Amino acid sequence: MAIDVSKIIHAVMEGSKIRESKGIIPLFGVYLSLFSVYYYNRLSFDFEIKMGPQREAEAKALLIEAAQECGYATFHGIRDSWEWEQVVTPMVESKEDQILGFVAVAVAFGWGDLAIVGLDPGEKLVMHASDSYEARGYLEQYGLATSEKCYMLRGVAAAFMDLVYGADYPDGCFTFAAQEPRCRAKGDSYCEFVARRSSG
Repeated sequence: MAIDVSKIIHAVMEGSKIRESKGIIPLFGVYLSLFSVYYYNRLSFDFEIKMGPQREAEAKALLIEAAQECGYATFHGIRDSWEWEQVVTPMVESKEDQILGFVAVAVAFGWGDLAIVGLDPGEKLVMHASDSYEARGYLEQYGLATSEKCYMLRGVAAAFMDLVYGADYPDGCFTFAAQEPRCRAKGDSYCEFVARRSSG
């Protein structure tokens, strides 16, 4: 694959220096903003806590679904942007290269040190992060978790596959679903996201 991750990260970092007074970054054709990960984490984890133990699965599902929809729409916009066409498209030699481009952009956004460790075209994506802001944030705020906590990255992993292997936008969202079998928040050495085609 011909994706130059450092070039993409550099382009995003340079572009992010241009921002409006409210912190909006006009980059990749989408609305990006500077946002405190502490605030985001607190909203997510407090939502989960407020839903209570009886509705924990529902709370997690809602957070993951929101992340997947957000990732799907955001990275669709990114892929359709002038910046993507200028910086990333010349490097793309296969469908799979698009996913590497998405990951490079997500790393530049500060979402974690993401790395693709497995990709079965059209079927399965395996992505690792040894420093996810969600896992780190949970550990710092609440201590060791009993379950995985990286809802945003889990949804985004599935969204990457939706965009490349699902139906044309906007009909491809939820073609894939992701699990997080390993998470630093529960004591694992890294977080792992596995996206596969949805069964339902």
